[in-house]
Amino acid sequence: MEGMHLAKLEAVVEKMLGNLADMRRQNAALQAELAVKKEHIVGLEARLHELTENQAEVSSRVTTLLSSIEEWEGSQEETTVDGDDPDSADEGYAEPKGGGLFSLGE
Repeated sequence: MEGMHLAKLEAVVEKMLGNLADMRRQNAALQAELAVKKEHIVGLEARLHELTENQAEVSSRVTTLLSSIEEWEGSQEETTVDGDDPDSADEGYAEPKGGGLFSLGE
């Protein structure tokens, strides 16, 4: 009877050792996968930082352009208020015959 108990105990121990080896292999695979994921996250964070900086730069440039347009519009309104009609500046100007400096065939 003791032999049967020992055989049963040996089988249980062997099974546990097999499970332990499997778990260690799974752990190693998961650790490798985790390292790859962490590296990917670092890359994504760097890209996010780059895009955020780019967005801030574009926003600043657009704001500057809009301010320039507003200033230009303001100067155009001042010119119109002073009595100069910007649309009438071309009166008396005639387009050269043939379409300009580089007309072909005339």
